[in-house]
Amino acid sequence: MKKNVFIISVSALLAAAVVLSLSSCKTVTEIPDDLSAAQLIQLGQDAYGNAQYKNAEIYYRTVISRFGMDNSIYIEARYELGHLYIKEKKYDAAYKSLKEIVDLYASTTPGTLPGAYNKLAQIEMAKIPAAKLPKTEETAVKSAGQSQTE
Repeated sequence: MKKNVFIISVSALLAAAVVLSLSSCKTVTEIPDDLSAAQLIQLGQDAYGNAQYKNAEIYYRTVISRFGMDNSIYIEARYELGHLYIKEKKYDAAYKSLKEIVDLYASTTPGTLPGAYNKLAQIEMAKIPAAKLPKTEETAVKSAGQSQTE
Protein backbone atom coordinates (compact mmCIF):
# COMPACT_ATOMS: atom_id res chain seq x y z
CA MET A 1 0.00 0.00 0.00
CA LYS A 2 2.85 2.41 0.76
CA LYS A 3 4.21 1.95 -2.77
CA ASN A 4 0.92 3.14 -4.23
CA VAL A 5 0.90 6.23 -2.00
CA PHE A 6 4.43 7.05 -3.10
CA ILE A 7 3.59 6.61 -6.79
CA ILE A 8 0.55 8.81 -6.44
CA SER A 9 2.61 11.45 -4.65
CA VAL A 10 5.27 11.43 -7.36
CA SER A 11 2.59 11.62 -10.06
CA ALA A 12 0.94 14.54 -8.29
CA LEU A 13 4.28 16.32 -7.99
CA LEU A 14 5.05 15.78 -11.67
CA ALA A 15 1.62 17.08 -12.68
CA ALA A 16 2.08 20.15 -10.49
CA ALA A 17 5.52 20.77 -11.97
CA VAL A 18 4.13 20.57 -15.51
CA VAL A 19 1.32 23.00 -14.68
CA LEU A 20 3.76 25.43 -13.07
CA SER A 21 6.19 25.25 -15.97
CA LEU A 22 3.45 25.86 -18.51
CA SER A 23 2.10 28.82 -16.61
CA SER A 24 5.55 30.31 -16.09
CA CYS A 25 6.25 30.21 -19.85
CA LYS A 26 3.30 32.46 -20.54
CA THR A 27 4.21 35.72 -22.19
CA VAL A 28 3.68 38.84 -20.12
CA THR A 29 0.66 40.72 -21.44
CA GLU A 30 -0.13 43.26 -18.76
CA ILE A 31 2.36 45.14 -16.61
CA PRO A 32 1.00 47.23 -13.73
CA ASP A 33 1.51 50.97 -14.23
CA ASP A 34 2.68 51.52 -10.65
CA LEU A 35 5.90 49.47 -10.92
CA SER A 36 9.15 51.39 -10.59
CA ALA A 37 12.02 51.13 -13.05
CA ALA A 38 13.98 49.09 -10.49
CA GLN A 39 11.08 46.66 -10.09
CA LEU A 40 10.73 46.25 -13.85
CA ILE A 41 14.47 45.69 -14.27
CA GLN A 42 14.31 43.06 -11.50
CA LEU A 43 11.37 41.34 -13.20
CA GLY A 44 13.37 41.34 -16.44
CA GLN A 45 16.39 39.86 -14.70
CA ASP A 46 14.22 37.21 -13.05
CA ALA A 47 12.68 36.31 -16.41
CA TYR A 48 16.18 36.19 -17.96
CA GLY A 49 17.35 33.90 -15.16
CA ASN A 50 14.41 31.59 -15.88
CA ALA A 51 15.19 31.56 -19.63
CA GLN A 52 12.00 33.51 -20.35
CA TYR A 53 13.77 35.77 -22.79
CA LYS A 54 10.69 37.21 -24.48
CA ASN A 55 9.32 38.29 -21.08
CA ALA A 56 12.69 39.79 -20.13
CA GLU A 57 12.70 41.80 -23.35
CA ILE A 58 9.15 43.02 -22.65
CA TYR A 59 10.13 44.22 -19.17
CA TYR A 60 13.26 46.01 -20.40
CA ARG A 61 11.39 47.69 -23.25
CA THR A 62 8.71 48.77 -20.78
CA VAL A 63 11.40 50.42 -18.66
CA ILE A 64 12.61 52.33 -21.70
CA SER A 65 9.14 53.44 -22.72
CA ARG A 66 8.10 54.49 -19.21
CA PHE A 67 11.34 55.86 -17.78
CA GLY A 68 13.57 56.42 -20.82
CA MET A 69 13.84 60.16 -20.21
CA ASP A 70 16.16 59.41 -17.28
CA ASN A 71 19.55 58.67 -18.89
CA SER A 72 20.71 56.41 -16.05
CA ILE A 73 17.63 54.22 -16.27
CA TYR A 74 17.69 54.25 -20.07
CA ILE A 75 21.29 53.07 -20.16
CA GLU A 76 20.66 50.30 -17.63
CA ALA A 77 17.69 48.99 -19.62
CA ARG A 78 19.59 49.23 -22.94
CA TYR A 79 22.47 47.32 -21.38
CA GLU A 80 20.11 44.60 -20.13
CA LEU A 81 18.65 44.32 -23.64
CA GLY A 82 22.13 44.05 -25.16
CA HIS A 83 23.09 41.39 -22.63
CA LEU A 84 19.87 39.51 -23.41
CA TYR A 85 20.49 39.69 -27.16
CA ILE A 86 24.01 38.29 -26.69
CA LYS A 87 22.50 35.34 -24.81
CA GLU A 88 20.01 34.80 -27.63
CA LYS A 89 22.78 35.18 -30.25
CA LYS A 90 20.92 38.11 -31.81
CA TYR A 91 24.24 39.79 -32.47
CA ASP A 92 23.00 42.59 -34.71
CA ALA A 93 20.47 43.75 -32.11
CA ALA A 94 23.05 43.31 -29.33
CA TYR A 95 25.61 45.39 -31.19
CA LYS A 96 23.13 48.21 -31.82
CA SER A 97 22.04 48.32 -28.19
CA LEU A 98 25.56 48.17 -26.76
CA LYS A 99 27.08 50.52 -29.34
CA GLU A 100 24.44 53.09 -28.46
CA ILE A 101 25.59 52.97 -24.84
CA VAL A 102 29.26 53.37 -25.77
CA ASP A 103 28.37 56.27 -28.07
CA LEU A 104 26.33 57.96 -25.33
CA TYR A 105 29.31 57.82 -22.98
CA ALA A 106 31.60 59.19 -25.69
CA SER A 107 29.34 62.18 -26.25
CA THR A 108 28.48 62.96 -22.60
CA THR A 109 30.45 64.83 -19.99
CA PRO A 110 32.37 62.30 -17.86
CA GLY A 111 30.72 61.59 -14.54
CA THR A 112 27.18 62.41 -15.65
CA LEU A 113 26.25 58.80 -16.44
CA PRO A 114 26.64 55.72 -14.21
CA GLY A 115 30.22 54.58 -14.73
CA ALA A 116 29.86 50.82 -14.89
CA TYR A 117 27.69 50.52 -17.99
CA ASN A 118 30.28 51.91 -20.39
CA LYS A 119 32.74 49.17 -19.46
CA LEU A 120 30.03 46.50 -19.22
CA ALA A 121 28.80 47.40 -22.72
CA GLN A 122 32.35 47.11 -24.07
CA ILE A 123 32.78 43.72 -22.40
CA GLU A 124 29.51 42.47 -23.89
CA MET A 125 30.42 43.82 -27.34
CA ALA A 126 33.67 41.85 -27.19
CA LYS A 127 31.57 38.66 -26.93
CA ILE A 128 30.13 39.22 -30.40
CA PRO A 129 32.00 37.01 -32.90
CA ALA A 130 33.98 39.09 -35.40
CA ALA A 131 32.12 37.52 -38.31
CA LYS A 132 28.83 38.68 -36.80
CA LEU A 133 29.86 42.31 -36.33
CA PRO A 134 28.12 44.69 -38.71
CA LYS A 135 30.17 46.12 -41.53
CA THR A 136 30.91 49.74 -40.74
CA GLU A 137 31.53 52.43 -43.32
CA GLU A 138 35.19 52.47 -42.31
CA THR A 139 35.46 48.70 -42.84
CA ALA A 140 33.75 48.96 -46.23
CA VAL A 141 36.09 51.76 -47.36
CA LYS A 142 39.11 49.84 -46.13
CA SER A 143 37.98 46.68 -47.97
CA ALA A 144 37.34 48.60 -51.17
CA GLY A 145 40.78 50.22 -50.98
CA GLN A 146 42.48 46.89 -50.45
CA SER A 147 40.67 45.37 -53.44
CA GLN A 148 41.86 48.18 -55.72
CA THR A 149 45.49 47.87 -54.68
CA GLU A 150 45.67 44.09 -54.91
